[in-house]
Amino acid sequence: MEQGITPPQLLPRSLDRRLFEAVNGLPHSSQSDRYISLVSDLGEGMGWVAAGIGIAWLGGRRGRRAGIATALASLGTTYVVQRMVKPIFRRRRPFVAREVMVVGIRTGDASFPSGHTASSFAAAMTLATFYPNATPLVFTLAALVGASRVHLGHHFPSDVTAGALIGIGMGTVTAWILKLPRFL
Repeated sequence: MEQGITPPQLLPRSLDRRLFEAVNGLPHSSQSDRYISLVSDLGEGMGWVAAGIGIAWLGGRRGRRAGIATALASLGTTYVVQRMVKPIFRRRRPFVAREVMVVGIRTGDASFPSGHTASSFAAAMTLATFYPNATPLVFTLAALVGASRVHLGHHFPSDVTAGALIGIGMGTVTAWILKLPRFL
C-alpha cells in the first residue's frame, strides 16, 4: 500500500500504541467477540440509519426531522470518511506488519480515521440535538462502537478519536440544517 500524508498525531505515538495494546489485549472469548462485533457492526452506519427510519416513522414532526438528520449524518459521514479522508492519509491498520488479535475480516482500506466511529458520533450528535435527554445513551453507544473497533484489532485509539471528532462536527452541521424551519 502506498503511503499517503501522515495523519495528525492526536495522541503521542507511544501512548496510542500502549492504549491499543491494552484495549486489544483485553480478554477475548467467542461469546464476547460475537457481542462486541455486533456493537461494531451496528456502528457501521446501517444500524443508525435503521434507528433514524424508526424515529422518523414513529416520532411525529420532531421525529421526522431527527430521524432524517440521523440517517443523513450517518450516511454522509461514512461517505466523507471513506471516500475523501481515508484516501488522503492511508494509514495502515494495526494488524499490518505486526502481530495483534483481530476479530473479523481484515479489511484492506486505510485505518485513519475510523468510519464506524465517525458514523456513530455523527448519529449520536444529531439525536442528542433533537432529544437532549438521550445524550448519555447515544454517546455511550457511540463510544462503545469506537472502543469495539480497537478491541477487535481494526483501529488505533487515535483513529477512533479522529472519527469521533469528525462525527461530532458532521452531526452538528446536519442537525443544525434539519432544525431550520423551512425543512419538513
